[in-house]
Amino acid sequence: MDIELCKRAGTAPLVHYVLRSIHLNVVGDQAEASELYDSDNNDKENFELLVITSGTGQGKCYLQRPGSSISVDQEGMYSYYRLCFVTSDYEAASSLLPNKQELACAPFAKTLELLDELYGLRETTGELEQFQRFVRFQELLLFLFRQNAPAAQDGGTDSERHGVELSIRHIHQYYRELLTVEELASLAGIDRWKYTRLFKEATGQVPLQYLNEVRINETKKWLASTDDKLLDIALHAGFNNEYYFNRRFKQTVGISPGQYRRSRKGTLRIVAPYLEDFIVALDLQPIAQYWHSKWGKQDYLGLSHIPTFDENGGNFDELSCYEPDLILLMDRYEQQQYSQCRRISNTCILREETQNWRTLLRTVADYFGRTELAEDMISEYESKARSASHTLSQVMKGETVAFLRISADHIIQYTDEGQGFVSTVLYGDVGLRSHSAVGVASKANRPGMFNLSVEDLHTLTADHLFITFDKWHSQAEGKERELLTQPEWRDLPAVRNNQVYEVDFLTWMNNGIISNGKKIDDILRSLA
Repeated sequence: MDIELCKRAGTAPLVHYVLRSIHLNVVGDQAEASELYDSDNNDKENFELLVITSGTGQGKCYLQRPGSSISVDQEGMYSYYRLCFVTSDYEAASSLLPNKQELACAPFAKTLELLDELYGLRETTGELEQFQRFVRFQELLLFLFRQNAPAAQDGGTDSERHGVELSIRHIHQYYRELLTVEELASLAGIDRWKYTRLFKEATGQVPLQYLNEVRINETKKWLASTDDKLLDIALHAGFNNEYYFNRRFKQTVGISPGQYRRSRKGTLRIVAPYLEDFIVALDLQPIAQYWHSKWGKQDYLGLSHIPTFDENGGNFDELSCYEPDLILLMDRYEQQQYSQCRRISNTCILREETQNWRTLLRTVADYFGRTELAEDMISEYESKARSASHTLSQVMKGETVAFLRISADHIIQYTDEGQGFVSTVLYGDVGLRSHSAVGVASKANRPGMFNLSVEDLHTLTADHLFITFDKWHSQAEGKERELLTQPEWRDLPAVRNNQVYEVDFLTWMNNGIISNGKKIDDILRSLA
């Protein structure tokens, strides 16, 4: 069905938007910056999206059409995503693509969530993950189209959108005062029933939710920088009493204002099983740390002086002896264990995907008012990964790499099709070339990892092997290492060439920013 037929049929034209590339950049190299800001887009097919993720320009989004150019203030940005995409039909695409350079993208947290997921999927080769990447990109464009669509499509006029923007600025300027939806709608010049809908389309929240979030964000600054009484801070931010402020703050942030203040001063007593990597990265220290009877503890964090808690034992009541102010948990436990924790202290459950460590670090940082520190650490990691990738590209010359997790009962290979803690660094961030054993696809248990038998090993012809030993199935000391005595193992090319590198189990079976940095160190030490 061509465009005219689609129009007559009352349906939207079928247009494909295809993501060609996505890059996360940190401003610092002047040559790179100049190329971005002042270049003309001479490619007659490529559209580009520029989304500033940190700096004074954070939250701004720009669309560059083929043959056009954009100019962005370099001082207003510290890190940014740059996406290049094409469309199957330029004429049809023009009816949806906003006819302006700077785009609205609120709430920005939603924009960032989609971008982080796309970035994590940038190197994937599996069909399912490629389809996921395609769908997420369409979702990002739809998210932007809806906010920036012309009046005929979104039901709002230019004056109405301007009115909503005016009311948003009014909230940020007068959040300390008593504001009602009726007053904001009147200021915007829009009927109340319609105003709430348009406001939510623009921000993702209804007006009073947005107002409370602005107030909460302001109280975070005062809690971190002053010793003012909670009542004074509450009143100064526009809350009419301390009780309501405390309740709203905890609903929004996850911890009480007092706990938030103590966390900023490093005195909050935290227990966060298997999240200690994020806690330490944010310059905090847990009062008890994860320990497993088979795997031990995360020695790479240097927490030998911190007492251990047997998470695998299942009895979280034991945490009461540490008198925590906050228990931070991933969404992977039984309901009974959550109930045990809630009886002990304030308990926060992180429901984000554990594979996306950047999103998880930002979430944890927000709990403790350390978002700037998290962004700095992410930027440092990205710079380290880029440098490592450049070094390895000069050294490896197309040589292949494989990663094996070896236990007494299983040989598990991690491939570049996954988004787990091994693949994202080894094949994604530093860009090594993956080699997978042949003929074992039917044994796959989830994307990116599968079981190998000893008989399958002959197909594993990777030039280099990274291995780690899992003691989970070992009934006797060293049982997991018996594979190394097998002739099938000794015949592997990497073994014969002495290009096998053993790495620490809990460092590599982790997805924290510290562990990922140490993985890069291991890779460079072994290959470069």
